[in-house]
Amino acid sequence: MTRNVDHSTAIDAGIPLVGREDELRFLARRVRHRQTILVHGPLGSGKSRLVREALRFSTQPATVVQRPPALHGLLVSLARALTNSPKPDRETSAGLKKKTLDALQRAPRCLVIEDLTMADPRMYRFLQQVFYVPNVCLVVTATSRDALGYVRKLLWDPRAELRLEPLNKPDSHRLFDQAVEFFGLSGLDILPFREKVLDAAHGNPGQILAMCRLAARPEYQAGRYIKFLPLRIDVLSSYLP
Repeated sequence: MTRNVDHSTAIDAGIPLVGREDELRFLARRVRHRQTILVHGPLGSGKSRLVREALRFSTQPATVVQRPPALHGLLVSLARALTNSPKPDRETSAGLKKKTLDALQRAPRCLVIEDLTMADPRMYRFLQQVFYVPNVCLVVTATSRDALGYVRKLLWDPRAELRLEPLNKPDSHRLFDQAVEFFGLSGLDILPFREKVLDAAHGNPGQILAMCRLAARPEYQAGRYIKFLPLRIDVLSSYLP
């Protein structure tokens, strides 16, 4: 999936970015200066939200590709976003690669690749070419450096790396309270739900927000009671490819 960034459409955009202020400043500074960076952390650590906020603060044009399965799929997605190719899925990888690189040279931007997993040598060689296009910034998110596959050879510099650690307990509680207010959960039985959410999330803000977001839906409510188990299963399944 590819999209040009629309900073106004995030469901949770009204919730403050709790506990990630230093990381946001660091990432926004690198994006503003068009410097490539790897952002990594466990599922639900808030990588996508942090990148979205950094792009908004840096005001840089950006194109986002989510979970590219292979090089050809990445090239098709980029061609759709950056070129006027009518049917890029019918073109060869070689042709799409040239069109994409030409488009990035004409109009440099940040290229965000989310949830990159076990990239093969062909993906590595293409991203290496992108890396050296003047004024193009690569922002890659992954669960870990090892999960990158061959691309870890490109994103090797620890100075261009941002690892998202779990939130501490006070920040986790503060984020939960913000989410309860934002999603209108205060009329429900919150205390047992709070304990279960914070225990299950292990300080990962994306999981806290996802569980609170689902709790606002009628199918996860029984009177004032929040049905935590089906809610938790659905949150975990949402992280599967």
